[in-house]
Amino acid sequence: MPRRTVRRGRASARPALVRSGRASPRPGARDPGAEGGIALIAVMSASSLLLALGLSLALTTTVEVGIAANQRDGVQTLHAADAALERAIADLSGADWDAVLAGLATSPVFDGAGEVALPDGRRLDVELETDVLLAAARPWGRNNPRWTVFLSGPLAALIPGAELAAERAYVVVWVGDDPSENDAQPFRDGGPPAVEDARNRANPGRGAVWLHARAYGPSGARRVVEAIVERDPRWPASQVRVRVWREIT
Repeated sequence: MPRRTVRRGRASARPALVRSGRASPRPGARDPGAEGGIALIAVMSASSLLLALGLSLALTTTVEVGIAANQRDGVQTLHAADAALERAIADLSGADWDAVLAGLATSPVFDGAGEVALPDGRRLDVELETDVLLAAARPWGRNNPRWTVFLSGPLAALIPGAELAAERAYVVVWVGDDPSENDAQPFRDGGPPAVEDARNRANPGRGAVWLHARAYGPSGARRVVEAIVERDPRWPASQVRVRVWREIT
């Protein structure tokens, strides 16, 4: 029986195939690059939110500071107008009211300026303000008040020591005849009735004058107060009282 010849030798191995490039991730594995992108988006979103909150807070603070400053200036200016009115009343107590109404007598606090610089840099034309006041509603006919400047100047002129707040306002007080009079003489206080009849046997406005005070403060603040003051022949010559006081808004 013939023999089979068996060749012995080393078996040849096939070379392994190596693919160049990035290995394919396993199913379900996380990509580190994708996680980094999500973190960057989260950081940018948080930064944008904080920036918006910071800008909102800064804006709110700025607005609140401005509102508080305007409120302070308004209150100080109102007090300035009230102080000017009180000083004018005190100066009227010893004055000849006919001379005051005719513009022949003024308060010791009277700078006589036609145009002045206000504390905030604006310009004020006192004569123009007087004309505007005269051109306002005038329902009393010949008894309409003819406004004349009685007191004018910086508030510091009224306050001894010139406090800081006093440097921040300019005040003007006009005086006019009481419109309840019936003498048709706005430059005279308490003349006889222009028309004497059963309804006009006396002058109800005798011994009374009308005051209009304005104060001009910083930041465009302006406040106006008015008063009607009266005196009676039965009282001492220097005694007056306030019949009406009101703020004009």
